[in-house]
Amino acid sequence: MRIENIQRMAHDILEKGSIENDYIEYKKSATFKNKILKTVCAFANNYMNREIGLLFIGVEEVNDPKTEEKAIPQRPICGVEESLIESTENSLKQLLANIYPKVSYHLITDVVDDRNYIIVAVEPGTSGPYQTSDKAENDKDISLKAGRYIRVRRDSRLPNFKEEYELLRKFAHDVFSSNLNETATLDDLNYEYIKEYLIATNAREDIRNQSKLDMAKSMGLISESEYGGYRAKNFAVLMFAERPDKFIPYAHVEIIREAIGTDKMEAKVFDGPIWLQAKQVSRYFKDNIMASYTVRDSETIEHRIVYNWPLTAFEELATNCILHKQYESPNYIGIYIYNDRITFVNHNRPVPPVTIEAMNKETRFDDRQYLNPELKEMFFALDLIESYGSGIRRAKEALKENHSPELQFLPDNDTDDYTMAVVMINEEFAAIREEEQKKSDFTKENAKENAKEMTKEIAKEIKNIMKENPFVNAEDLAEELNVSATKVRYHIRAMKKNGEIQRVGSTKAGTWEILK
Repeated sequence: MRIENIQRMAHDILEKGSIENDYIEYKKSATFKNKILKTVCAFANNYMNREIGLLFIGVEEVNDPKTEEKAIPQRPICGVEESLIESTENSLKQLLANIYPKVSYHLITDVVDDRNYIIVAVEPGTSGPYQTSDKAENDKDISLKAGRYIRVRRDSRLPNFKEEYELLRKFAHDVFSSNLNETATLDDLNYEYIKEYLIATNAREDIRNQSKLDMAKSMGLISESEYGGYRAKNFAVLMFAERPDKFIPYAHVEIIREAIGTDKMEAKVFDGPIWLQAKQVSRYFKDNIMASYTVRDSETIEHRIVYNWPLTAFEELATNCILHKQYESPNYIGIYIYNDRITFVNHNRPVPPVTIEAMNKETRFDDRQYLNPELKEMFFALDLIESYGSGIRRAKEALKENHSPELQFLPDNDTDDYTMAVVMINEEFAAIREEEQKKSDFTKENAKENAKEMTKEIAKEIKNIMKENPFVNAEDLAEELNVSATKVRYHIRAMKKNGEIQRVGSTKAGTWEILK
C-alpha cells in the first residue's frame, strides 16, 4: 500500500474516533515496549487476514462514558514532541528488530490537533510465521515472552493450539482442497457428474465434448503424481466422486431428527458429491420438515403464510456448512432438527477476519477468506450461493420476513472448536400447532369415547338376543345386528373373559347363559 494512502487512512481513523480492533492499536508513547512489540508481531502474522495493521504512537486510548465505547482515541491527542520524533523512530526500529523473520513495516509521521504522531504501518508478510525473540524476553526493559503473537479483535496474544496450527498452515500455503488426494485417481471421478456440472454451468461445448482425461485436465481436477499416473485433487473428489467420504472421511451431511412423540433421534445421511448433497438436503427439508399455516387476520380479508422455518434460511445455512467445512477434520456436518429449533454444526471455526461475534452482529462479509476457494467458485457457478459472503445476510432476511426469532451463532468463547447456527421455530407457528394439536387430541378422545359407547351398545344387543334365543350363533348375530361376524366373535370373547356370559354344552348344540 502506498505511503500516502496509509497516511490518509490513519488520519481518517483518528477523525472518526474508530475504536481499537484487529488492525488498529493506540499507544500513548513508545515506552510501552512489550505491548508495541507483540502488537507489531501480531499484525505481521495477520491472523485476521487484514491488508495492513496500524499502530498509533502518541495517541492514548480512552473509554467514552456517554457512549460506553471502549478504546477510542483521546482528542486532542497527546502527540509526540517534534524534537523526539527521530529518537522515537530509532527506538522503534531497534525494538522491532526483535521480531524474526524481518517484518515489513513503515514509520509514518502525521499531524492532527496540531500535534505529531507516528504510525507503525505493518504489512502482512509471506515469510512467517513471525515471532518475538528470546533476547526481548530476557531484556528487562521489554520482558516479553517469546512467541508467535496473533491479533484477535483488540487483543495481541499468543495463540492456542488450534490457532497455532492454523497460523503454521497459513504460512505454509497449505490449502487442503487444492492438495492432491492421497489415494483418489482420475478413475475415481465420475465422468457423468463432471458433464452434468459443465452443462449446469453453461460451459463451452468444446469442453463438454472432451474425453474424461482432457476434461479433468482443463478443469484442473487432477495432477500428475510423483509415483506415476494422475491423482485427483481434494476439491475434485468432493465435487465428482461417487462417494467422497471413501477418500475424505466424514465428507457427508447427517440430518438428525427428533422423532415426533418420542425421545429418540432418527438419522438420515447424505453422502454423494457435495453439490448434490446441498440439493438433497434442501429437498429433504421441503418434503419432511418444512410446514406452514395460513393465517387470516380478523381485521382484514387478506391472509398470510407462516412457516415453521423458512426454506431460504435453511438452504443458506446448510449450504454454508458444506462450503465452509474443514474437510480434513474427522467430523461430519450435523443438522439437528428438534421440535422447537434447528441447529447446524460444523466442527471448525470461521476463517478470520470473520468471527462468531461478527456473524451475530453483521450481515455482510465481503472480505472473508475461504477454506475451500475452489468450492466457493463452483458453488457460485451452480447458483448454490447467490453471491460471495451473502449467505448469512439472506438467512437473516428470510427469518425476519417470516417474523422468526433472530439467528444465533455459538459458541460465545474463543476456545471451543466448532461453529453452531441456531434457528428457533416461529413462535406464531408453534402456538397455532399447539392449538391444532389440542383440537386433534380432543377429537381423538371423543372418537375413543364414542367407540366405547358403541362397543357397550353392541354387547348389550348381543346379550338381549341371546336371552331370547340361547341357541343363536355368531353368524346369525352378525346378520341381525348388521355387523361383521369377526366383530361379534370379538365381543363374545370379551364378555366371556369378563364373566358376563358362558357357553353351556357343545359348540354346536350348546346354549348361551347370561351371568350378569
